[in-house]
Amino acid sequence: MKQILILLSLVMGFTSASAQSRTINVGDATLSYELKGEGSPLVLIHGWAQDMSIWDEQVPEFARHYRVIRYDRRGYGKSTGYSDATADAEDLRLLLDSLGIRSAMLVGLSAGSRAALNFAVAFPDRVKALVVYGQAVLPGFTPAPTGPTPVMMFRDIAQNNGLDSAGRALMAHPLTWAPSDRPDVRARFAALWKNYSGRDLLEPQPESGRVPHATVDQIARLRVPTLVVSGDHDLPVFLAVGDTLVRRIPGAQRLIISNAGHGAHFASPTQFNAAILRFLEKVSRPR
Repeated sequence: MKQILILLSLVMGFTSASAQSRTINVGDATLSYELKGEGSPLVLIHGWAQDMSIWDEQVPEFARHYRVIRYDRRGYGKSTGYSDATADAEDLRLLLDSLGIRSAMLVGLSAGSRAALNFAVAFPDRVKALVVYGQAVLPGFTPAPTGPTPVMMFRDIAQNNGLDSAGRALMAHPLTWAPSDRPDVRARFAALWKNYSGRDLLEPQPESGRVPHATVDQIARLRVPTLVVSGDHDLPVFLAVGDTLVRRIPGAQRLIISNAGHGAHFASPTQFNAAILRFLEKVSRPR
């Protein structure tokens, strides 16, 4: 009997310490996601041309305190379907519902932060805290930038010259800026592109409009603890958007990570992790 209890304890310990990979059908797509840790739910949302692996340096640390959920957004990584930014918030709702999670803390990077903001505006009672990181331009942001967005530019290159050419353009773009002595950060961006299907560039589909994009005016009505994060070498317009979010969202805090760009959590994972955990600790006591 004692041996059985010991074995059961070991199995339970392994299960709680190891990540659990699962999928969920959300109607017109299947999302791949992973669970690790226990405690208050914390959702990590990746950006464009990425997948859940961008959080590899965050999950082990965060899972010591929280129940961490990370997933591949539709059209990326192992998830199916077409990329649709207006479906991301509904996908997240269905994912949380399937796990019996009423409310969660959200951390989103770039397009992932857009998904988090769309979710927070559409379902405000389901968000305990927001970490908005590397946010791109929102509807209603002024002065509105002119010309094509980076993604539109890469789409043009991919359709006219191929996906490899678009990848080379991305690696030469400020979006993938990294300190000169950090080839490992550049390697992370290159590896992400290698695993990226490029389907949203080569076969773009119209947005469904399932959950409208949050506007600058709408985010001003949010009443949720918010941390706005940027690398100091991110695109100037993204830094300006971050400043706007801090001014508009009541009580929002600002974090600038030095010597880092759009991949600040790659360049400075220790600083990034510590800052996020300090912020979240004020919202939900770790287990």
